[in-house]
Amino acid sequence: MRSVYIKLLLFFPVLCLAQIPVIETPDKKGGFEKDKNVILQRLNIETKITGGISTNVVTMVFKNNSKRIMEGRVTFPLPEGVNASGYALDINGKLRNAVPVEKTKAKEVFETIEKRRVDPGILEKVEGNNFRTRIYPINPNGGERTIQVTYNYELKKSGKNYQYFLPLNYSTEIPQFNVKTTVYQNANAPELIEKPDGSFDFTKKGDVWMAETHKVNYKPSENLRINFPQEEESQNILLQKASNDSSYFLASIGLNAQEKPKKLTNKLAIVWDNSLSGSKRNHSKEFELLNEYFKSNKDLSVKVYFINNAFEEGKNFIINDGNWSELKAYLSKVVYDGGTDFGQLKSVKEREILFFTDGLSSFGDLKLSWKQPVYTISASNNSNFSQLKFISNKTGGEFLNISENEPKKEVRKLLFQPLRFLGIEDNTEVTEVYPSLPQAVSQDFVLTGILKGQKTTLHLKFGYGNDVSETKTIDLNTNEQTVKDWEISQFWAQKKLNELEIFEKENKNKIKDLSRQFGLVSNNTSLMVLEDIADYVRYEITPPSELRAEYDRLVKNNRVQKDQRVNDLMQRAENITANLKKWWETDFENKPKSYPRTRRSQNDTMNRELQIEEVVMVGYGQAKRVAPQALASNSVQAEQVLQGSVAGLNIRNKDKKVDEVLVESDIINSGRIILADIKSDAEYMKFFDNAKSSEEIYQLYLNYRKDYKDLPRYYFDISQLLFKQNDKILGLKVLSSIADLDLENEELYKLLAYKLKQAEVFDKELWISQKVLEWRPFDPQSYRDYALALEDNGQYQAALENLYKILNQSYTRELAARDYGIEETIIMEINELISRHRKDLNLKKINPKIMADLPVNIRVVINWNKDNTDIDLWVTDPNNERCMYSHKETVIGGRLSNDFTGGFGPEQFLLKKAIKGKYKIETNFYNENQVSIAGPTAIMAEIYINYASGKQERKVVVFQNKSESDTRNRDGVLVGEFEF
Repeated sequence: MRSVYIKLLLFFPVLCLAQIPVIETPDKKGGFEKDKNVILQRLNIETKITGGISTNVVTMVFKNNSKRIMEGRVTFPLPEGVNASGYALDINGKLRNAVPVEKTKAKEVFETIEKRRVDPGILEKVEGNNFRTRIYPINPNGGERTIQVTYNYELKKSGKNYQYFLPLNYSTEIPQFNVKTTVYQNANAPELIEKPDGSFDFTKKGDVWMAETHKVNYKPSENLRINFPQEEESQNILLQKASNDSSYFLASIGLNAQEKPKKLTNKLAIVWDNSLSGSKRNHSKEFELLNEYFKSNKDLSVKVYFINNAFEEGKNFIINDGNWSELKAYLSKVVYDGGTDFGQLKSVKEREILFFTDGLSSFGDLKLSWKQPVYTISASNNSNFSQLKFISNKTGGEFLNISENEPKKEVRKLLFQPLRFLGIEDNTEVTEVYPSLPQAVSQDFVLTGILKGQKTTLHLKFGYGNDVSETKTIDLNTNEQTVKDWEISQFWAQKKLNELEIFEKENKNKIKDLSRQFGLVSNNTSLMVLEDIADYVRYEITPPSELRAEYDRLVKNNRVQKDQRVNDLMQRAENITANLKKWWETDFENKPKSYPRTRRSQNDTMNRELQIEEVVMVGYGQAKRVAPQALASNSVQAEQVLQGSVAGLNIRNKDKKVDEVLVESDIINSGRIILADIKSDAEYMKFFDNAKSSEEIYQLYLNYRKDYKDLPRYYFDISQLLFKQNDKILGLKVLSSIADLDLENEELYKLLAYKLKQAEVFDKELWISQKVLEWRPFDPQSYRDYALALEDNGQYQAALENLYKILNQSYTRELAARDYGIEETIIMEINELISRHRKDLNLKKINPKIMADLPVNIRVVINWNKDNTDIDLWVTDPNNERCMYSHKETVIGGRLSNDFTGGFGPEQFLLKKAIKGKYKIETNFYNENQVSIAGPTAIMAEIYINYASGKQERKVVVFQNKSESDTRNRDGVLVGEFEF
């Protein structure tokens, strides 16, 4: 059993990675609180600036003063157009650079190695422009870990100046605080508008300006803001030489961009994202933008629509003489709740749309039905810039980033026809120029590409709409503009990646290739650090340059064994199927007793000549197994049997195989499922004791939400109350809010999928399960959950194929060991599909050795949403015999699958023939090895009677474990009962 560890979350809530992290760990409620035992021990920020670009290296040392091992997780947003391009983790006291690895492979390798308690590190891109690094372990009692992240950033124009901004606000002291800024090739001294303290000032050394500060036990109270004055319409061109007589170039071009007035609409739609995540947007900036807009467009009608997990119509407003106070009051009182589902967006009649959102659709895929221009507006650091740009690009609108830019400046995109970059005139000396798509420009414009040869002249076309109105000329010359120690190729790759990601699905392979070559973190590629050189060889990951020689030597000499994967589970599945058939064919009810045998009994004609094992009576599409003992009790029937005179009767001879037609009436048993009412013991439940209607429950939920807004359990419990009131609309709204609590969190999404299955919201269960499969294709449980959701949606062939995939793919040995025995559950589910939907299925590719008719009276399956967790299934029969991990077979034929002690499950109980009486179903929470944002472990029990028959019934129970995560719950939780 692994030692318990806690996941540590560090958030960067403002502009960029340079924002100092807030360190939080899980509290006992399942939320998060600041942890004084885990601190940011050292922060070091180094920035290099030249022209309009900067390279930033942020080094953070985290110290664990607690007595427990920590797994660190750092999540941070980066500005629009910025990608992480470097990552390093300390290994044996020295920083080791990461290398690019396909995202899903990196996650699989990380979790595989983590189970061996060694030190992998990973930096991945999650939803939107958000990045996450995971570090394990951070040792207790003063243990430290160091991470380093690098990113390249284009400076923003503020008036006539380029401006560099570094937010440094922090609430507590940092034991060691260092900031260093170096400016190259700048004739004039940089202007410090804000600085962290009085000692931070620039001094010149040659053609380099440098400023730095080093502090101990320091709490910064000021940000760092630097202006770099620029002449109007100036050009700054940088080149980096590459192979094959090529160079990467980056040209920053100052423009005096004139705008043309456009005809303003008199019918405007405002689509306001009022999902739970919408509450985190900067609404004051949104109101500032609208205020500036209505100063110019003073008389019009406005229709408000809302998007959360549903699309809702709001009120109509008439704006006269720019007075929008009534509209502002209305938007100020918006309730933010529910997940975000862009698949619910509906067509609107108005001529233009202002879409206020972060672009993060957590509960459905975008379905874009809008034809009129859509202006997407972001007032959040945590935004999906690619999604927002796709919507505006597709509809002929514009993207407004008022989180990073001033609303007074961005509003001009709504009021005027902007000057647009339309491309370059044909030039065979340059390739791969970005941007390659037309885009609006204002005061400055950055162009990057690849130059072939030594020099050339580029002609850039600008205009309005698609008409060229002016041309700018730039000269590229490697002899005059080449810079050393600057990775211009990284800026080029970042520009190309940003454009590819606008149409991400179409460009998936291009994104993957680009990310791998240039070490950029993308939706397809992560950066990874491994501790042991043997692991780079084992998992076929090319290491950083400092380890390359040793890696090549080991590969050449075959000194390290490659990852010995479990190629498939099919052989084990065949063996388990044979075992299941043998179990199924055992007559536990009528096992014959053994008596001393006489010569006469040995010579009995019936036993000697026919040796009847069983008789299958067939008629009207049904069959019934009849035991030989039962036939012997009726001499007339027995005689008819022997003569073959009973219609539809087949005798199965020991020496002759007869195809059986399994009998529904033999298996179907009238019974019922009684579900337990598992009530939450959370402290907030007392507020709802006297609520009598769903409206009252919902209002109380909103009233108290501020105290529990980060607890998934709060939304889960209240949605349960609403579903019990048969209010599916409000129940789904509250439940879907869980999707907005974190980014790419499989634990939260599994919890959602379970509850959606129980609530029979099958389309959303399918979407959620598919997302988990995208994130974790190396887990067999991901395919299983998706397949069962497909079955719930009537997609039986796809369900069969995804279940079958589990038996035909490869797994690391560690993950295969974790999930050993899952085949038994999968076999039952494959055969249930075949038995109930055979006419809808193509079975040509299914191995016949795993196909069997295995209907049972009772089947129970439990699943849970966390890895590294041990939960047990108990079923107690009417004889008071409990089937459990230490007693897997009962006298009446109860059968329990393998005991999963360190994964997601599932565990399965089967009983072919139920005896009369009550059966008690319980789950026993044994242990989990993590506490996470998802809160207590969620458990789903799927309970069936007459499984895989024509009379199958299913009920689903979902609840969150009540016990503390690090204690063993010795008492089972009653889930339900069978009564036969």
